Amino acid sequence: MMAFIKKYAVLLVAGILLAGAVYVNVRLNSGAKAGDTEQAALEAEEPEIALESAGDAGTDYFESFREERNAVRTSEIGYLDEVIAVSYSDAETLADAQAQKLALIENMEAEFTIESLLKAKGFADAAVTFHKGSVNVVVDSEELTSEKVAQVLDIVQRETGERADNIKIINENG
Repeated sequence: MMAFIKKYAVLLVAGILLAGAVYVNVRLNSGAKAGDTEQAALEAEEPEIALESAGDAGTDYFESFREERNAVRTSEIGYLDEVIAVSYSDAETLADAQAQKLALIENMEAEFTIESLLKAKGFADAAVTFHKGSVNVVVDSEELTSEKVAQVLDIVQRETGERADNIKIINENG
């Protein structure tokens, strides 16, 4: 019976983590306007990448985004730490919670690295969310040319290993 309860506790924590990830993605994409989508085809081998506008929030958007992302991540790590700290957690539950925490930390590192590299490539600012199978990138740029999209795509693919069709690039300045 105790193992049954432990498994439900892990499922609950995983559900909370998933809800947090969905929340961050929704907040990231909430400023996108339906009419602002344009498709940009990169060279013949590259799939189409969706380019959208995240609105006119300016630099405040990026600061707000980072604050919200950090709050969600702090909460997620706190939940995982609780599961890890519970003395009656079985080995499988403990290993699962530790693996989830490690994956979360690796995602955080990838997001930070991508944001830093994009700034180094000349983008005024960038905000990234990364989950296995999905990367959202918002860049602060006057215009997203094919060359800029290719730069973003190259950096994101190199740092995450994701395919181009799993990467969504959004221009914050529209």
